Amino acid sequence: MLILGADVGVTNTKTVLVDRQGEIFATMNRPTLARKGRDAMIERLILTLKDTVKKAGANMKDVAGVGIGFAGPLDPGKGIVFNPPNLPEWFNVPLRDILTQKLNMPVSLDNDANLVALGEYWKGAGRGAKSLVCLTLGTGVGGGIVLNGKIWHGAGGIAGELGHMTVVRNGRRCGCGNRGCLEVYASSRGLVSRMQELLNRKKTVKYDKITPEGIGKQALSGDKLAKKAIRDTGITLGVAIASLVNILNPDVIVVGGGISKIGNLLLDPIREEVAKRAFPKAVEGLKIVKAELGDNAGALGAARSLMLSLNV
Repeated sequence: MLILGADVGVTNTKTVLVDRQGEIFATMNRPTLARKGRDAMIERLILTLKDTVKKAGANMKDVAGVGIGFAGPLDPGKGIVFNPPNLPEWFNVPLRDILTQKLNMPVSLDNDANLVALGEYWKGAGRGAKSLVCLTLGTGVGGGIVLNGKIWHGAGGIAGELGHMTVVRNGRRCGCGNRGCLEVYASSRGLVSRMQELLNRKKTVKYDKITPEGIGKQALSGDKLAKKAIRDTGITLGVAIASLVNILNPDVIVVGGGISKIGNLLLDPIREEVAKRAFPKAVEGLKIVKAELGDNAGALGAARSLMLSLNV
């Protein structure tokens, strides 16, 4: 039995074809064509799914179903995409039902960040754990919670919005309208802002262009300001994660996304802050680790989500 998984981003769509054990038979990564509109996006997705199966030398009749990861907000139970901020045509779109009809097979739909967490739980840094919290650090901060092998959606399907925990009272304004959200301080933009603040204090130091990748390279080469910017970001993450640890008591915290490539320069201050703030019993045995699956995490999680919906 084969299962398709797709992680549909605004820019690119990543697909995988796997079996029940998670062995990958084919992958594809194609532009999503979001700027061409909703219908073009859907047709592009369907074509990419079919081409992924062809690439493996298989047939669509061999596929048990498709799991889809998509930008929220959405309702996983009803399979409806509400109104993602970067996709204006996507207002109350019954994507699961549309794909079920067009592909003539079962389809599951979930928030992309949730599926990154499920992918890491199944085949990545969370293998063997009972519970996991995953934070994905990119232009924003995504999150997902997996408890006893299943995504925790909460009462209204909104659980896991970890980037919108308040970490600074009356802090900087977030795109969600709140002030002081974790996303403002721990995303790639947050890291760049922190670096700029430090440079403004040291007016004799000049950088041509400040990027997260550049900050990481500077830090790894020993630059003190870059190392401090990363450490400050890690401490802020640690404050938020300590609360999650006290509330959920997970086995594993997985940190993914572009910033996580910095490695222990970021993870060590997170670990130190969590050890300082969380209950000792909650920290006992806790692992705080870097994500392992890279770009495949969301698509693998989508495939696993479909399996769980079919009880296979």
